[in-house]
Amino acid sequence: MVGISSMNLIDVQAIVSNIMAVESMRGNRLVEQKSAQDLQIAAYQELNTSMAAVASAAEAITSSARWVPASTTVTFADGADAGKVTAFSSAGAVAGNSPYPFTVTSIVDSGSATATLQYTKNGSTVTQTSTSNTFSNLADFPGLTITVSGTTTGTVTLAPQVPSSSTSATMVAAAQNLVTALNNTLNLIKVQTSANGALETDYTPQQVSQDLLSTTFDSNTLASLSDAGIVLTKVGSFTFDQATFSDAYDSRASTPFSYDIIGQVAAFAARVEAVATSATSVTGALSREVSSRQTRVSDLTQQITDMSTALAQREDSLTIFYSELNAKIQSLQSKQSFLQTSLDVFVEALTKN
Repeated sequence: MVGISSMNLIDVQAIVSNIMAVESMRGNRLVEQKSAQDLQIAAYQELNTSMAAVASAAEAITSSARWVPASTTVTFADGADAGKVTAFSSAGAVAGNSPYPFTVTSIVDSGSATATLQYTKNGSTVTQTSTSNTFSNLADFPGLTITVSGTTTGTVTLAPQVPSSSTSATMVAAAQNLVTALNNTLNLIKVQTSANGALETDYTPQQVSQDLLSTTFDSNTLASLSDAGIVLTKVGSFTFDQATFSDAYDSRASTPFSYDIIGQVAAFAARVEAVATSATSVTGALSREVSSRQTRVSDLTQQITDMSTALAQREDSLTIFYSELNAKIQSLQSKQSFLQTSLDVFVEALTKN
Protein backbone atom coordinates (compact mmCIF):
# COMPACT_ATOMS: atom_id res chain seq x y z
CA MET A 1 0.00 0.00 0.00
CA VAL A 2 1.31 3.38 -0.96
CA GLY A 3 0.68 5.98 1.77
CA ILE A 4 0.04 9.69 1.33
CA SER A 5 1.49 12.04 3.96
CA SER A 6 -1.21 13.16 6.37
CA MET A 7 -1.81 16.66 7.72
CA ASN A 8 -2.81 17.19 11.35
CA LEU A 9 -5.15 19.85 12.67
CA ILE A 10 -3.65 22.83 14.50
CA ASP A 11 -4.28 23.34 18.22
CA VAL A 12 -5.71 26.82 17.71
CA GLN A 13 -5.98 27.71 21.41
CA ALA A 14 -2.40 26.68 22.20
CA ILE A 15 -0.78 28.48 19.29
CA VAL A 16 -2.81 31.67 19.80
CA SER A 17 -1.98 31.63 23.54
CA ASN A 18 1.75 31.30 22.79
CA ILE A 19 1.70 34.17 20.31
CA MET A 20 -0.33 36.39 22.63
CA ALA A 21 2.00 35.67 25.55
CA VAL A 22 4.86 37.15 23.54
CA GLU A 23 2.90 40.11 22.22
CA SER A 24 1.53 40.90 25.71
CA MET A 25 5.02 41.50 27.13
CA ARG A 26 5.04 45.20 26.17
CA GLY A 27 1.64 45.67 27.78
CA ASN A 28 2.92 43.98 30.93
CA ARG A 29 5.87 46.36 31.01
CA LEU A 30 3.47 49.32 30.78
CA VAL A 31 1.47 47.93 33.72
CA GLU A 32 4.69 47.53 35.74
CA GLN A 33 5.70 51.12 34.94
CA LYS A 34 2.29 52.41 36.00
CA SER A 35 2.48 50.41 39.23
CA ALA A 36 5.90 51.93 39.99
CA GLN A 37 4.58 55.44 39.31
CA ASP A 38 1.57 54.80 41.58
CA LEU A 39 3.91 53.73 44.39
CA GLN A 40 6.02 56.86 43.93
CA ILE A 41 2.94 59.09 43.97
CA ALA A 42 1.82 57.48 47.23
CA ALA A 43 5.33 57.95 48.67
CA TYR A 44 5.46 61.63 47.73
CA GLN A 45 1.98 62.21 49.10
CA GLU A 46 3.03 60.58 52.38
CA LEU A 47 6.14 62.77 52.46
CA ASN A 48 4.03 65.84 51.70
CA THR A 49 1.73 65.02 54.64
CA SER A 50 4.74 64.55 56.91
CA MET A 51 6.25 67.86 55.79
CA ALA A 52 2.92 69.59 56.40
CA ALA A 53 3.09 68.31 59.99
CA VAL A 54 6.58 69.82 60.28
CA ALA A 55 5.27 73.16 58.99
CA SER A 56 2.41 73.08 61.52
CA ALA A 57 4.75 72.30 64.41
CA ALA A 58 7.08 75.11 63.36
CA GLU A 59 4.22 77.56 62.83
CA ALA A 60 2.99 76.85 66.35
CA ILE A 61 6.27 78.40 67.50
CA THR A 62 6.78 81.21 65.01
CA SER A 63 3.23 82.54 65.32
CA SER A 64 3.20 82.54 69.10
CA ALA A 65 3.84 85.75 71.01
CA ARG A 66 4.77 83.53 73.93
CA TRP A 67 8.15 83.00 72.33
CA VAL A 68 8.94 86.62 71.64
CA PRO A 69 6.49 89.47 72.20
CA ALA A 70 4.91 91.38 69.35
CA SER A 71 7.06 94.45 70.01
CA THR A 72 10.68 95.07 70.94
CA THR A 73 12.57 97.57 73.00
CA VAL A 74 14.63 100.00 70.88
CA THR A 75 17.77 101.44 72.46
CA PHE A 76 20.26 103.94 71.01
CA ALA A 77 23.93 104.54 71.63
CA ASP A 78 23.10 108.23 71.26
CA GLY A 79 20.05 109.27 73.29
CA ALA A 80 19.39 112.12 70.86
CA ASP A 81 18.32 109.54 68.26
CA ALA A 82 15.39 108.30 70.34
CA GLY A 83 12.20 107.81 68.37
CA LYS A 84 13.88 107.36 64.98
CA VAL A 85 13.44 103.58 64.89
CA THR A 86 10.57 101.27 65.79
CA ALA A 87 10.46 97.48 65.45
CA PHE A 88 8.08 94.60 65.98
CA SER A 89 8.25 90.85 65.63
CA SER A 90 6.44 89.63 62.52
CA ALA A 91 7.04 85.93 63.12
CA GLY A 92 8.07 85.60 66.74
CA ALA A 93 11.59 84.77 65.57
CA VAL A 94 13.74 87.35 67.31
CA ALA A 95 17.15 86.13 68.45
CA GLY A 96 17.51 88.34 71.49
CA ASN A 97 19.38 91.63 71.16
CA SER A 98 19.99 92.55 67.53
CA PRO A 99 23.14 90.66 66.51
CA TYR A 100 24.63 93.66 64.70
CA PRO A 101 23.87 97.11 66.14
CA PHE A 102 23.09 99.27 63.14
CA THR A 103 23.06 102.88 62.03
CA VAL A 104 20.36 104.46 59.86
CA THR A 105 22.28 106.32 57.14
CA SER A 106 19.40 107.48 54.94
CA ILE A 107 15.60 107.51 54.77
CA VAL A 108 13.10 107.87 51.92
CA ASP A 109 11.88 111.39 51.03
CA SER A 110 14.74 113.05 52.81
CA GLY A 111 17.15 113.58 49.96
CA SER A 112 17.23 109.85 49.16
CA ALA A 113 15.07 107.39 47.21
CA THR A 114 15.96 104.57 49.59
CA ALA A 115 16.26 103.95 53.29
CA THR A 116 19.64 102.50 54.26
CA LEU A 117 20.98 100.59 57.27
CA GLN A 118 24.63 99.79 57.88
CA TYR A 119 26.28 97.46 60.38
CA THR A 120 29.48 95.46 60.79
CA LYS A 121 29.36 91.70 60.39
CA ASN A 122 32.47 89.50 60.65
CA GLY A 123 34.64 92.56 60.17
CA SER A 124 32.86 93.72 57.02
CA THR A 125 30.36 96.54 56.53
CA VAL A 126 26.93 95.34 55.45
CA THR A 127 24.46 97.72 53.80
CA GLN A 128 20.74 96.97 53.63
CA THR A 129 18.43 99.14 51.55
CA SER A 130 14.67 99.49 51.19
CA THR A 131 12.53 101.46 48.75
CA SER A 132 10.38 102.43 51.73
CA ASN A 133 11.26 103.29 55.30
CA THR A 134 10.39 99.74 56.35
CA PHE A 135 12.75 96.74 56.39
CA SER A 136 11.62 93.13 56.75
CA ASN A 137 12.90 89.62 56.01
CA LEU A 138 16.49 90.58 56.77
CA ALA A 139 18.52 87.42 57.37
CA ASP A 140 20.53 89.02 60.17
CA PHE A 141 17.39 90.26 61.95
CA PRO A 142 15.11 87.19 61.72
CA GLY A 143 11.44 87.85 62.30
CA LEU A 144 11.81 91.61 62.70
CA THR A 145 10.13 94.40 60.80
CA ILE A 146 12.08 97.62 61.30
CA THR A 147 10.67 101.06 60.52
CA VAL A 148 12.93 104.13 60.43
CA SER A 149 11.91 107.78 60.51
CA GLY A 150 15.27 109.51 60.61
CA THR A 151 19.01 109.00 60.28
CA THR A 152 20.94 108.18 63.46
CA THR A 153 24.19 109.47 64.85
CA GLY A 154 24.76 106.45 67.05
CA THR A 155 23.93 102.75 66.74
CA VAL A 156 20.59 101.08 67.33
CA THR A 157 20.01 97.79 69.15
CA LEU A 158 16.79 95.80 69.46
CA ALA A 159 15.86 93.62 72.42
CA PRO A 160 12.71 91.55 72.97
CA GLN A 161 10.57 92.45 75.94
CA VAL A 162 9.85 89.95 78.69
CA PRO A 163 6.97 87.62 77.71
CA SER A 164 4.11 88.12 80.14
CA SER A 165 2.58 84.67 79.92
CA SER A 166 3.17 80.99 79.24
CA THR A 167 5.16 78.40 81.11
CA SER A 168 8.25 76.42 80.29
CA ALA A 169 6.07 73.30 80.05
CA THR A 170 4.09 74.90 77.21
CA MET A 171 7.27 75.92 75.43
CA VAL A 172 8.88 72.51 75.98
CA ALA A 173 5.87 70.79 74.40
CA ALA A 174 6.03 73.05 71.35
CA ALA A 175 9.77 72.50 70.87
CA GLN A 176 9.40 68.74 71.41
CA ASN A 177 6.62 68.57 68.83
CA LEU A 178 8.84 70.28 66.27
CA VAL A 179 11.76 67.94 66.92
CA THR A 180 9.48 64.90 66.74
CA ALA A 181 7.92 66.06 63.46
CA LEU A 182 11.37 66.69 61.99
CA ASN A 183 12.65 63.25 63.01
CA ASN A 184 9.55 61.54 61.63
CA THR A 185 10.05 63.21 58.26
CA LEU A 186 13.80 62.61 58.12
CA ASN A 187 13.28 58.92 59.00
CA LEU A 188 10.54 58.61 56.38
CA ILE A 189 12.90 59.96 53.72
CA LYS A 190 15.58 57.46 54.78
CA VAL A 191 13.08 54.60 54.32
CA GLN A 192 11.79 55.92 50.99
CA THR A 193 15.28 56.41 49.53
CA SER A 194 16.79 53.18 50.90
CA ALA A 195 17.53 50.16 48.69
CA ASN A 196 14.26 49.00 47.11
CA GLY A 197 12.48 52.06 48.50
CA ALA A 198 9.82 53.67 46.32
CA LEU A 199 12.02 56.78 45.85
CA GLU A 200 15.39 55.00 45.89
CA THR A 201 16.85 56.90 42.91
CA ASP A 202 14.99 60.21 43.35
CA TYR A 203 16.91 63.40 44.09
CA THR A 204 14.06 65.51 45.47
CA PRO A 205 13.51 63.75 48.84
CA GLN A 206 17.25 63.78 49.48
CA GLN A 207 17.31 67.54 48.77
CA VAL A 208 14.35 68.06 51.11
CA SER A 209 16.23 66.16 53.83
CA GLN A 210 19.33 68.28 53.29
CA ASP A 211 17.29 71.50 53.38
CA LEU A 212 15.72 70.48 56.70
CA LEU A 213 19.10 69.62 58.22
CA SER A 214 20.57 72.91 56.95
CA THR A 215 18.05 74.90 59.01
CA THR A 216 20.16 74.05 62.04
CA PHE A 217 22.83 76.47 60.94
CA ASP A 218 22.63 80.25 60.80
CA SER A 219 25.12 83.09 60.51
CA ASN A 220 23.53 84.65 63.59
CA THR A 221 25.65 83.01 66.30
CA LEU A 222 24.58 84.86 69.45
CA ALA A 223 23.43 81.52 70.85
CA SER A 224 23.48 77.91 69.76
CA LEU A 225 20.51 75.59 69.44
CA SER A 226 22.35 73.22 71.74
CA ASP A 227 22.01 75.86 74.46
CA ALA A 228 18.26 75.27 74.15
CA GLY A 229 18.66 71.50 74.21
CA ILE A 230 18.23 70.90 70.45
CA VAL A 231 21.13 69.02 68.87
CA LEU A 232 21.66 67.69 65.34
CA THR A 233 23.26 64.24 65.61
CA LYS A 234 25.86 62.65 63.34
CA VAL A 235 23.22 60.29 61.90
CA GLY A 236 21.03 63.12 60.66
CA SER A 237 18.36 63.35 63.34
CA PHE A 238 17.58 65.72 66.19
CA THR A 239 17.61 65.21 69.94
CA PHE A 240 15.89 67.43 72.49
CA ASP A 241 16.88 67.89 76.12
CA GLN A 242 13.83 69.23 77.93
CA ALA A 243 15.74 70.13 81.10
CA THR A 244 18.25 72.28 79.20
CA PHE A 245 15.47 74.14 77.46
CA SER A 246 13.46 74.65 80.65
CA ASP A 247 16.50 76.05 82.45
CA ALA A 248 17.10 78.57 79.66
CA TYR A 249 13.45 79.58 79.51
CA ASP A 250 12.99 79.92 83.25
CA SER A 251 16.16 82.03 83.50
CA ARG A 252 15.07 84.60 80.93
CA ALA A 253 14.15 87.25 83.51
CA SER A 254 17.50 87.11 85.33
CA THR A 255 19.80 86.06 82.50
CA PRO A 256 19.66 88.25 79.38
CA PHE A 257 21.49 85.60 77.32
CA SER A 258 18.45 83.36 77.76
CA TYR A 259 16.63 85.64 75.35
CA ASP A 260 19.17 84.73 72.71
CA ILE A 261 18.68 81.02 73.42
CA ILE A 262 14.89 81.15 73.19
CA GLY A 263 15.15 83.44 70.19
CA GLN A 264 17.39 80.92 68.44
CA VAL A 265 14.68 78.26 68.78
CA ALA A 266 12.14 80.64 67.30
CA ALA A 267 14.49 81.59 64.47
CA PHE A 268 15.19 77.89 63.85
CA ALA A 269 11.45 77.21 63.71
CA ALA A 270 11.04 80.06 61.21
CA ARG A 271 13.69 78.54 58.93
CA VAL A 272 12.10 75.10 59.21
CA GLU A 273 8.68 76.52 58.45
CA ALA A 274 10.03 78.27 55.34
CA VAL A 275 11.52 75.02 54.01
CA ALA A 276 8.43 72.92 54.77
CA THR A 277 5.99 75.47 53.39
CA SER A 278 8.01 75.90 50.21
CA ALA A 279 8.18 72.14 49.60
CA THR A 280 4.47 71.56 50.17
CA SER A 281 3.11 74.60 48.33
CA VAL A 282 1.17 74.19 45.08
CA THR A 283 4.33 74.96 43.11
CA GLY A 284 6.67 73.29 45.61
CA ALA A 285 9.07 70.43 44.88
CA LEU A 286 6.83 67.71 46.33
CA SER A 287 3.73 68.97 44.53
CA ARG A 288 5.64 69.08 41.24
CA GLU A 289 6.83 65.50 41.70
CA VAL A 290 3.28 64.28 42.34
CA SER A 291 1.89 66.25 39.42
CA SER A 292 4.49 64.99 36.94
CA ARG A 293 3.89 61.38 37.96
CA GLN A 294 0.13 61.76 37.76
CA THR A 295 0.56 63.00 34.19
CA ARG A 296 2.76 59.99 33.46
CA VAL A 297 0.20 57.61 35.00
CA SER A 298 -2.54 59.15 32.88
CA ASP A 299 -0.42 58.61 29.77
CA LEU A 300 0.42 55.03 30.76
CA THR A 301 -3.22 54.29 31.53
CA GLN A 302 -4.19 55.39 28.02
CA GLN A 303 -1.38 53.33 26.51
CA ILE A 304 -2.50 50.27 28.49
CA THR A 305 -6.10 50.76 27.36
CA ASP A 306 -5.02 51.11 23.73
CA MET A 307 -2.73 48.11 24.08
CA SER A 308 -5.50 45.98 25.58
CA THR A 309 -7.84 46.87 22.72
CA ALA A 310 -5.16 46.10 20.14
CA LEU A 311 -4.29 42.77 21.79
CA ALA A 312 -7.95 41.71 21.92
CA GLN A 313 -8.30 42.48 18.22
CA ARG A 314 -5.04 40.64 17.53
CA GLU A 315 -6.24 37.58 19.46
CA ASP A 316 -9.53 37.54 17.54
CA SER A 317 -7.66 37.88 14.25
CA LEU A 318 -5.28 35.02 15.08
CA THR A 319 -8.13 32.79 16.24
CA ILE A 320 -10.01 33.38 13.00
CA PHE A 321 -6.89 32.83 10.90
CA TYR A 322 -5.92 29.52 12.49
CA SER A 323 -9.54 28.34 12.62
CA GLU A 324 -9.83 28.97 8.88
CA LEU A 325 -6.52 27.19 8.40
CA ASN A 326 -7.89 24.19 10.29
CA ALA A 327 -10.95 24.24 8.03
CA LYS A 328 -8.66 24.07 5.00
CA ILE A 329 -6.69 21.26 6.59
CA GLN A 330 -9.94 19.35 7.21
CA SER A 331 -10.88 19.85 3.57
CA LEU A 332 -7.50 18.58 2.47
CA GLN A 333 -7.81 15.63 4.84
CA SER A 334 -11.10 14.68 3.11
CA LYS A 335 -9.42 14.90 -0.28
CA GLN A 336 -6.49 12.94 1.10
CA SER A 337 -8.84 10.18 2.24
CA PHE A 338 -10.46 10.00 -1.22
CA LEU A 339 -7.09 9.96 -2.96
CA GLN A 340 -5.79 7.29 -0.61
CA THR A 341 -8.80 5.08 -1.36
CA SER A 342 -8.45 5.62 -5.11
CA LEU A 343 -4.75 4.90 -4.95
CA ASP A 344 -5.32 1.71 -2.98
CA VAL A 345 -7.83 0.48 -5.58
CA PHE A 346 -5.48 1.33 -8.42
CA VAL A 347 -2.53 -0.41 -6.78
CA GLU A 348 -4.66 -3.47 -6.01
CA ALA A 349 -5.78 -3.68 -9.67
CA LEU A 350 -2.20 -3.51 -10.86
CA THR A 351 -1.04 -6.26 -8.55
CA LYS A 352 -3.81 -8.63 -9.72
CA ASN A 353 -2.66 -8.32 -13.32
